Amino acid sequence: MTDPSPPELSESDIQFGEWFREQIAKAFVVKRSEWVDSIAARLQSRRLAAEQRTVIVVLLSDMTAFTAPGQYIYVTGRLMEYCYGEAALAFTIGHELAHHDLGHLEYFPRWFRDVAANWITELIFLVVHGVQHFFYSPERESAADRHALDLCIRAGYDPHDCLQLFDQLEARLLDLGDIAGVYGPQESDDELLPTAPLLTKLRMWAWQRTRGYLPVRDRRKALEVYLAERGAGR
Repeated sequence: MTDPSPPELSESDIQFGEWFREQIAKAFVVKRSEWVDSIAARLQSRRLAAEQRTVIVVLLSDMTAFTAPGQYIYVTGRLMEYCYGEAALAFTIGHELAHHDLGHLEYFPRWFRDVAANWITELIFLVVHGVQHFFYSPERESAADRHALDLCIRAGYDPHDCLQLFDQLEARLLDLGDIAGVYGPQESDDELLPTAPLLTKLRMWAWQRTRGYLPVRDRRKALEVYLAERGAGR
């Protein structure tokens, strides 16, 4: 594996990041966590200080993590509650770092800051979260999953412990009754095979774009295959 080389932050990205952090802090309780800081430092130990991202904890009931242009990554307190193991949380942080490393933030519209200047913070948060899903796509999310796993392995985490995050995501979604989020739209048992009918593939494509991610079971399976291919299987 080669060392990560995140794109250099531009002045406009730094300014956007500071503005967005201020908006989040106006509406929600935010804090730093020594545990989170130690994980972030471990994942970024080979990076120059200017290349590192800071992780902020937002006390929200949503189980999520997100980022935006700039130097900040956000994880919610609820997500930390569900990440019982350190490796699972490291994978979550690594996934957001991956969006920066892989250049996915370049798709984020910088003019959004000017448009949203007079919006209420809650709306800004919702739109930024939605913009991420729209611009990242399942392919970029899958690439971020693989890169996050590489970061975790490089930092010394057991990749199979990292995948426990998907057990926790699955349990959370099933508690909420989101069966499709775990298993997909259930068009058929062979929906992901090359021989699947074209209509089934189109429906899967549309569903994935709506959700932004592959179903949890498919995300985990894809990473298990990735580990096996790179010789990290048990």
